[in-house]
Amino acid sequence: MCSPKNLDLCDDDKKAEISKYQAMSASDLDAAISAEEKKLDDAEAEFKAEVQKLQEKYSALSAEKDEKIAAVKASGLGLMKAVKAAGPVGNDEL
Repeated sequence: MCSPKNLDLCDDDKKAEISKYQAMSASDLDAAISAEEKKLDDAEAEFKAEVQKLQEKYSALSAEKDEKIAAVKASGLGLMKAVKAAGPVGNDEL
């Protein structure tokens, strides 16, 4: 695997990148590492925030659906089905 200790396994682009980092001072390299780690942390924080928004939206939609189902059932759907299942209703004679 390409690494600073195994340069012979690296292509020219990776060798150049490694050389660039090796030429940096320790404090500059630490700053560059910190900047990249901050990008990772920011991406993770944004992801978690967006997932939370989705969870809240899902909860709201689920509650709305449950309310609609309860309203339909309360409007007599069950009674209508029971009457239909009980047998002939009305004057459907020919």
